[in-house]
Amino acid sequence: MSGPESKHLDFSSISPSEFFYRNRQMAGFGNPAQATYSTVRELVENSLDSCEDAGRAPVIAVSLETTASSQVVISVEDNGLGLPYDEVPSAFGQVLYGSKYGLRQKRGTFGLGVTMAVLYGQITTDSPVIIHTQSDNRGWVYRLYIDIENNHPLVEESSERIRSETGTTVTVRIEGDLPRAASRIDDYLRLTSIATPHARLVLRIDDETTLDVGPWTEILPPQPMEAKPHPRSADTELVRRTMAGKQALSLKDYLIGSFQQVGRKTASEFIRFLGLDSKRRVGDLSRTEISRISSVLKSYDSFSRPDGNSLSPIGREAFLKGVQSLYEPEYFSYASRGPLEWDGYPFILEGVIASGAAFPKGEEPTLFRFANRVPLLYDASDDILTKSLKRVSWSRYGIPNGVPWGIFVSFCSTKVPYQAAGKQSIATLDEIESAGLALFRALGRGALKQTKRQKRSKRSQKRMREMKASLRMIARFSADLAEVNTQYADELAANLFRGDEQ
Repeated sequence: MSGPESKHLDFSSISPSEFFYRNRQMAGFGNPAQATYSTVRELVENSLDSCEDAGRAPVIAVSLETTASSQVVISVEDNGLGLPYDEVPSAFGQVLYGSKYGLRQKRGTFGLGVTMAVLYGQITTDSPVIIHTQSDNRGWVYRLYIDIENNHPLVEESSERIRSETGTTVTVRIEGDLPRAASRIDDYLRLTSIATPHARLVLRIDDETTLDVGPWTEILPPQPMEAKPHPRSADTELVRRTMAGKQALSLKDYLIGSFQQVGRKTASEFIRFLGLDSKRRVGDLSRTEISRISSVLKSYDSFSRPDGNSLSPIGREAFLKGVQSLYEPEYFSYASRGPLEWDGYPFILEGVIASGAAFPKGEEPTLFRFANRVPLLYDASDDILTKSLKRVSWSRYGIPNGVPWGIFVSFCSTKVPYQAAGKQSIATLDEIESAGLALFRALGRGALKQTKRQKRSKRSQKRMREMKASLRMIARFSADLAEVNTQYADELAANLFRGDEQ
């Protein structure tokens, strides 16, 4: 009797482009409406980063054109640095390729978003992306596709074309749903003008300007500095990578040169804690010793907090100015927490609480979330900031149900712990949750002070009105007794009241 036939599975690999082609909903391209919004968002983020890297106030023009076949042509133009010409094909035609992998605050994270827009446009309309960029006195236009199977750009055409100024224009044709996406895009650009109050943002839909906001301030934010990794962020793989090419260095010199917040004294104390020789060469360390170094780096509690110079928060004056310019609140206040850290990555939380008719009424203040200056408009219920907001008893701070309040919270970090590649919600981490609760309570205290101040002002105004009425009545009675003209009595009362005001 023969045995069962053996079965063999076919094993193979796929490229990053192929993976996101099959799973595009993970990156925010799950349906035409969301894809329209995500494409605008990714292109605008790249443009803002380019302008700020150039040290100039961003001027971003977004153009959306609908066609008869449910397609949307999306074009975003900026006045940024422009792109190195030899990098254009890979920057737009290779998934997980980009300039945002350094350790500093950036809007983008994965080198994924803009190529996902290109990929989505290609698979839904079979159209190339068109890039017109200029970084010096010359300009170049590229038309390209993505080789999805091999994650490689396919340049259909490139030619020289001068622009009026340096910068980049990217045009993508996608299968979209502009009627459903238009309001979300409008919200995104308005909120972006709060997080980036030094930018001007213009939106044109079918040749009609529907939005033109900012700039609210002429002051540019400080540029975040590139930082070395913090020891507490060092897993075994990072330690091995930072040791590459440094086999001849002593362990002490390696630690000082590879990590922030590690000087000669700190390095010596750490190595002594490890029980190793500080003169031991990196190349002589065994795999087990490297693993132990990584483990102790993460748990050693004598390292200082990560350097906050790699961050660029919105800042008190700019944040308040943006909220005031866009929402015209009756009153508002600001609070911040940080720099703090999660797993060796620095972060700052800052927020503005505001009251006014522009905000919807609800059980708690309406929350507007930002991560590295990017508005987060989807998946709010999964976000740790939303969960923290709901833990606060807002009635304690004079904010009863049904009162129109809004809270704007900005999270900035060298690494934002997003829950998914779509970058719409921040994951639940104890350090961020604690900081969020502290921030919301500080904002609540600020609101309570504002509420009490407003009540005192209303009481004072009421007393002034009552006093004015009483003075007018007394003056008229006195005029009657003295047989003086009533008009003179009113003038006398007004003068007495004016003197009281002064």
